[in-house]
Amino acid sequence: MHKATFIEGTLQLTIQPNGPVLVKAGESGGADPTLPDMEFVRTKFRAAEPTESDDALPHIKGGVYIPGPSLKGVIRVQCERICRSLDGPERYEKAQARAPDGDFIPPLADNSLLEDKDYQEYEKGGNDLKFSSGIYFNRLKSKDTALIYRRSSFVSQMFGHTSLAGRIRFADAYGKGVVTEERNGVAIDRVYGSVAVGPFNYETVVAGSFPTRIDFKNVTLAQLGLLGLALRDLADGRIGIGFGKSRGLGRVKVAFDSLTLRYPVCELQDGKLRLLNGMKTIETTKLAGVGAFADRAYSMPENDLVDLPTNPALAYEDDYERGIGVTLDAKGDTQVRAIWKACMPAWKRELGL
Repeated sequence: MHKATFIEGTLQLTIQPNGPVLVKAGESGGADPTLPDMEFVRTKFRAAEPTESDDALPHIKGGVYIPGPSLKGVIRVQCERICRSLDGPERYEKAQARAPDGDFIPPLADNSLLEDKDYQEYEKGGNDLKFSSGIYFNRLKSKDTALIYRRSSFVSQMFGHTSLAGRIRFADAYGKGVVTEERNGVAIDRVYGSVAVGPFNYETVVAGSFPTRIDFKNVTLAQLGLLGLALRDLADGRIGIGFGKSRGLGRVKVAFDSLTLRYPVCELQDGKLRLLNGMKTIETTKLAGVGAFADRAYSMPENDLVDLPTNPALAYEDDYERGIGVTLDAKGDTQVRAIWKACMPAWKRELGL
């Protein structure tokens, strides 16, 4: 799926603490008694692009940040939680109709706790308790990329596994205007109700912003819709980030700044979105996923189209910056959420609803 690019996109978003947040560093405290027992993870990053008047080297400073893998893990787990809640026989029956003869339909989400020694061969109509994409393909040892994609779970098709590269990339979120405070805590013995460990102290971020971006390519509209559902849950406080979520930590607010979808091998012609090779045309009133362009060997939804939002109005434009291709720009939280809402019919079709 990475050999050709039919659709790619970038989501710009800003994460803000909605209470104390702690993403723990691997090594904290140490021999320095002035440092908290648990520190927020830190790194060196470029503070700003240098101007012509700057004599110094590019500005590098240290500060707290939210690692991309931490954010990816939170979103992937929520996608899996949503999928396990909705998967069922109806989806298997309808998905089987578009699968190549003799192929099986994997679950929407893997069993991430399954170990190789406990693995059971997947059976048609089974569930995610018996299946792990990574273990299955480690045993199968196939190099057929179409087969690997088809037989991977829906979430693994998005985020990848040991035999399949993910198509969604999460950047680190570097803090701006960050305010930290130190808190104290103890661990309570579940039997006696007394202090088992502690007191200990930990560093939290209580204010500031963490702008970041999520890049993706060759996603179906159902996959884009599921990503939107997970990010919506993060923005609405249904899930948290980092350490101590059961203690009240980790709640954040998310502002979706922009979402840009790019179709690099298309052009606008006579009011239609047209592949440069002329083999496919799509009405500009439709939002298209990769299934509308890609090889059927990957068993993607052939009719990967939904109506383009009209309120707020969104429209395709020529990609003048790159000189070729077509873009669709959603600006601000309202328009970004409108794109995800438009993808819900495709997500329902994936579920067999």
